[in-house]
Amino acid sequence: MVKWQDLKIEGIANIEKCVAEFDVGELKKTPWAKFKVKIYESQDGRLTGYTNLRIKDESGDFSGGVGYGNTVEETLEDTILYFLKVLNEKEIWSEEDFQATDPYDF
Repeated sequence: MVKWQDLKIEGIANIEKCVAEFDVGELKKTPWAKFKVKIYESQDGRLTGYTNLRIKDESGDFSGGVGYGNTVEETLEDTILYFLKVLNEKEIWSEEDFQATDPYDF
């Protein structure tokens, strides 16, 4: 039986598997009471975490929190800590500074 990590399909650049999804409560700086973090495993075994909540940067572009780790737990922690670091770069945020990723893309 072929493992998903070993699949090679013409025209497909890569495959990632969603291995975990978390709801994270944050009440102080974001306009919502929570955001989501999804952890994906790549075919080579790397774990990457993404937030569904994106923050406007100085250039006006929106980007979300991203984190890495060797375990789901490490990746979750790294993703949340990075997101909080970005949140702490500014004292006051407005609702227009945030954007939720479309559920279709997340």
